[in-house]
Amino acid sequence: MGKEFIDSIDKDKTILMTENLSVYYGKTKAVDKVTFSIPRKKIVALIGPSGCGKSTLIRCFNRMNDLIPSAKIEGDVKYNQTSIYSDKSDPTYIRFKIGMVFQKPNPFPKTIFENVAFGPRINGFKSNEIKNIVESSLQKAALWDEVKDRLDDNGLELSGGQQQRLCIARALAVNPEIILMDEPASALDPVSTSKLEDLIKELSQNVTIVIVTHNMQQATRICDYAAVMMAGQERIGELIEYGTNDSVFGNPKDKRTEDYVTGRIG
Repeated sequence: MGKEFIDSIDKDKTILMTENLSVYYGKTKAVDKVTFSIPRKKIVALIGPSGCGKSTLIRCFNRMNDLIPSAKIEGDVKYNQTSIYSDKSDPTYIRFKIGMVFQKPNPFPKTIFENVAFGPRINGFKSNEIKNIVESSLQKAALWDEVKDRLDDNGLELSGGQQQRLCIARALAVNPEIILMDEPASALDPVSTSKLEDLIKELSQNVTIVIVTHNMQQATRICDYAAVMMAGQERIGELIEYGTNDSVFGNPKDKRTEDYVTGRIG
């Protein structure tokens, strides 16, 4: 039975909540009964050793695991108090409102402008509206000043750090409430990582950020809350601790958390 971490966040402030969420790939259980709530307009880090189910868990938050034929979900994820796994839920809408930025930047093989315009265009926005959305999104992603004179260049010609910010602009263009980030800085150099961290903190004034990271220093620098996952001998991931950064890193309740954040295990 997984631990429940729902009392630490006021219900009115909760934007996303899992309830006894388990994930299977075929007959293999990858994540076991995760229950916790994520507050609005905060940065939440998912941390833990490799193979403990962090990426599997975060992909449940916008139904990306639907794209894996062998994946099966038990339990529920609620976005603004409504199940994203109900029959009435539209996965495309969910993925617009809960965007995702991956470990490796993945711009479309299109121009910088068309990368950002893609979402608004398929949502039926008119050309003059799209132009404003593209500029606004690139500004929010701290990329506009670097690309405003080269919007017709291919997005793949940008540096790695710029490509990652382009992917964030693409997510922002459809007005999400949550952005999921799976190790977004792992392929970036220190300067690009610092820019990305500053951007994440800036974005959290308006959107909720959930970030998977192996970097403990990064988690302590930018996150408001930390969720610690661990896998036992059977390699099944579970949530063992969840709280503010100060409590998780400064006064952990679980010995395994203390061992992980101090580098004794990992």
